[in-house]
Formats: sequence, C-alpha cells, structure tokens
Amino acid sequence: MSVCSKNSAPDREVLSASTYSPAILPRLQTTLAALADLDHAYEVDLETVTESGVPDAIKQEVIRTLQQRHQVSRAPYVRQLAALHRQAVTAALAAP
Repeated sequence: MSVCSKNSAPDREVLSASTYSPAILPRLQTTLAALADLDHAYEVDLETVTESGVPDAIKQEVIRTLQQRHQVSRAPYVRQLAALHRQAVTAALAAP
C-alpha cells in the first residue's frame, strides 16, 4: 500500500514507492476499519430515515442531526489518519 495524498505532491514523491512501516500499518488498518464502520452505520441510519413515512420536515431535522453526529464521530479518526500520514512521511524522509 503506497502512502500518498492526492493533494500533497511532495509526499507523493517521497512515498510513492514506499509502504507503511509495521509500526504504522496496524493502526492505519484499525483506524480505516473504524471509519468504515461509522460510515456504514450512518448510511444505514440515513436510508432508514429517508425511506420512513414521517413528514419531510421531521426527516430533514433528523437527517441534519445524523449528519452532525456523523461528522463529530468521524473527526478523531480523521485526525488519527492525518497523524499516521505525517509519521509515514517523516519515516520515509528519514530512511536512507
């Protein structure tokens, strides 16, 4: 698995042929799995609300609440991914 960010050309150049270190890979996998679980649960909840028979005004309020909770729930994992990416870049730059 290569380490790169679409928006980060220097990182891409440094890490394009690199792989995640054994110290980072398990944490990366765990973090991505947690995000996938959160996203899946959000999609299921969103579909349930969207397909329900409640009035549209109530649906929209519930959807806004779901979106806000989803963003709050994802935030620590997104920060963790950013930290892991920085660690990978630092390790790649330090490698001989």
